[in-house]
Amino acid sequence: MKPNIFFLVIDSLRSDRVFENTSSITPNIDKLRKDGTGFSQNISSADGTILSLNTIFSGIFPCITGTREIKLSLDTSNYLTSLKTEGYSINSVIPNLSSFNPLKQMSEKTYSFDGGPPAETLFDGVGEKILEFLSNSMKDPWFFYMHIFDLHWPLVVPEKFDKEEFGKDKYDRILSSIDSYIGKFIDKIDLSKTIIILTSDHGCPLPFDGKDVTSFEPNLDLGLKTGKNIMPKFTHKFGAKFFNKTRNIIKNQRLEIANKNLSEYQKRSRLPPFVQSLFDEVVKAPLLFSGYKIKSRNIQQQTRSIDIFPTLFDLLNFNHSENIQGISFLPLLNNTSLDEYPCYIHTIPHEQLSDNDLVGVRTSNFKYFRHARNSSSNVHLYDLKSDPLENQNISQKNSDKITEMEDILINFLNFESTTEIVSDDEEAKIREELKKLGYL
Repeated sequence: MKPNIFFLVIDSLRSDRVFENTSSITPNIDKLRKDGTGFSQNISSADGTILSLNTIFSGIFPCITGTREIKLSLDTSNYLTSLKTEGYSINSVIPNLSSFNPLKQMSEKTYSFDGGPPAETLFDGVGEKILEFLSNSMKDPWFFYMHIFDLHWPLVVPEKFDKEEFGKDKYDRILSSIDSYIGKFIDKIDLSKTIIILTSDHGCPLPFDGKDVTSFEPNLDLGLKTGKNIMPKFTHKFGAKFFNKTRNIIKNQRLEIANKNLSEYQKRSRLPPFVQSLFDEVVKAPLLFSGYKIKSRNIQQQTRSIDIFPTLFDLLNFNHSENIQGISFLPLLNNTSLDEYPCYIHTIPHEQLSDNDLVGVRTSNFKYFRHARNSSSNVHLYDLKSDPLENQNISQKNSDKITEMEDILINFLNFESTTEIVSDDEEAKIREELKKLGYL
């Protein structure tokens, strides 16, 4: 028997919201974790969706698949094609974004929802569409991929869950609402015949005290409106620039005062939501395996999102390419030992190359990253055992460890990258969508 595969990606879901006590109400996620295997130290290779998913679907790090990819790359070797070869029907519920078109084209059945911003959520009809898919409407054996945007910026809480009992902030309340639908999904699934995989593409920062960078912006709208009424029209453009500059100056001054006694972790939590970042609040991605042949385990050893499909294929005893960088952590599922592997990490591509383009590696003990094109610039090193929130950059006093981590990184980078060709029109459309979502 070939089991069905229910693959749920909750965009921007932080690992700590699955494996630590929070104010969310998540009995269904908790049950999946309790009855299945949870990986609390799972690492995504990127801080953005497309790079992360390309890594997952191919079993190859973005230093090879192309670090400036802006759409899913499914034309070459990938695990979804291999599943089709094994007789699986591919089905998907995904945002209606050009970046996801290759998955849409590969799917036998697909439903696309408005990617926003704000995006359609489970409570806007997406959840009911998923339930419809699960109501015997997919050909067995099926692989069902769902990518939901409920936790994606900007956060919109369903009215029913916008209460303190469901969480202290918008993020936790939305997660409570997602969990309520996960319970409905599970009710439609025969867990003895289905593998459930729950993960995220990446995490996200959550502002300290609920105050992000916009909380410190002054309201100058009245002054701007008054200025437009009394100043000649030809001066309006310059006046708007003056007001924006003034707003930024005041905002930065207020932010500096508010951040004075905060830790580095707390300070960076207040940065804009799409600042490039390789800190753990962003690259730590929760991972749960549950259902068919999955035992109850809690794995604290570092694993990587790139390893998900190699593990799944070994679990199902399917053949798959050996020309991959992902490894199977099936031994961990079977409660036997497995060597730990470092994880390559890379920031998402922005429209213009900048000093915030970062590349690095993570082990369970140390995190190292630096400028993507200059090994001596923007260097960071963190001792994750003594400093899990990455408050103290210890790169200046640990040259030997820097050399060791750089050697690991270079081994990853010594491969020729390949980039799928994207037409000018397609690239322009994708970039416009990414700008709307705040990525560019």
